[in-house]
Amino acid sequence: MKEKGSPMNIQFLTRICPEAECIFLLERRFRPGMDAQNNIEQVRHYLSDKYDIPPFELEPLLQPLAEVENYVNSNLSVSEERLRFFFTPRGNAPNSLAWSLYNAIKQDSQYGSLSGSQKLRTVNQTLQHFLDVPENALDHVTCINDLVQFLMKNGCTEDVKWVCTALYYSMDEYLEELDVILRKATGLFLEHLPDVTDLCRQTAAYAKEQIGDDPSRVFLNLNVATQPSAVTVYPCLMGFHGLSWDFADSRIYFGVYYEALTNLIQKYSDQSASLVSRLKSIGDKSRLEILRSLKAGECNGQDISEKLGLAPATISHHMNLLTNEGFVTTTKRGTSTYYTLNPPTLRRFLQELDHCLL
Repeated sequence: MKEKGSPMNIQFLTRICPEAECIFLLERRFRPGMDAQNNIEQVRHYLSDKYDIPPFELEPLLQPLAEVENYVNSNLSVSEERLRFFFTPRGNAPNSLAWSLYNAIKQDSQYGSLSGSQKLRTVNQTLQHFLDVPENALDHVTCINDLVQFLMKNGCTEDVKWVCTALYYSMDEYLEELDVILRKATGLFLEHLPDVTDLCRQTAAYAKEQIGDDPSRVFLNLNVATQPSAVTVYPCLMGFHGLSWDFADSRIYFGVYYEALTNLIQKYSDQSASLVSRLKSIGDKSRLEILRSLKAGECNGQDISEKLGLAPATISHHMNLLTNEGFVTTTKRGTSTYYTLNPPTLRRFLQELDHCLL
């Protein structure tokens, strides 16, 4: 561990963690509460309603992820009851039991071969993570009576008490059951996953830019006295819209659309200036005629000048405005500059205008 604020060794990976992706996916499905979003489609509606982001901005980003989510949920051959047991957050805990057990699976893949003291340490670490209590809070627990006293003193719900005592007695069985579930889920997940190589690389680069050597730069509201000396940052598909720091495993999951959604929220928080600028760029008869002339295909400045009867300097001035707004693209060939209409940008502008006014 190190003091908060001092540099740490941070590794930024360009690949996802399939098991963690499936935990995010299934945890969302079973997240309790009237206001909870239990699938990506509900998250999309939530973001659209809360931040006034039009659906046409979000659908291209989220539809491929929603298809993967639907495929896993529809084909995972595990009972609803067992999934709910492992993937439902309980009480005030932010995470489900699955995270705690997954960390134990990674750290002690051969739990059955551990000594009695090693098993006790693993159980206590798993319960500590599940209960979200301070490090070493369960060091004094050496028998079931110690655990029951701790649970009663900390005001845990009956459901949480039952889960903790069940883990204490049968940790190996729950580890094995979750391992089987995650193997099934990750198999389905990877089977239906599109190519996300470029997206993961972009996310890793952005995460490195934002985090640097200190994660507290992006986790501003976390009050952590000590931090691990090393952290691994993973791109995260199923947690696409947020950041998550798993302290028990020294991992940060960085949402692949965290940057894009941040930009969209800013864009639609005050869209007027952007719309006015683009309206001005086409709100001139000559510039509108230029756009219409480019509808037939690529032209150079001289062709447009002769066609519209405008001076080359005037054409150049108008083209600067249109290219700055993205309505026209330019290509240099020899000494001539050729202009091409950019239909996707024009369509997007009209969609944004429609969303703003209608």
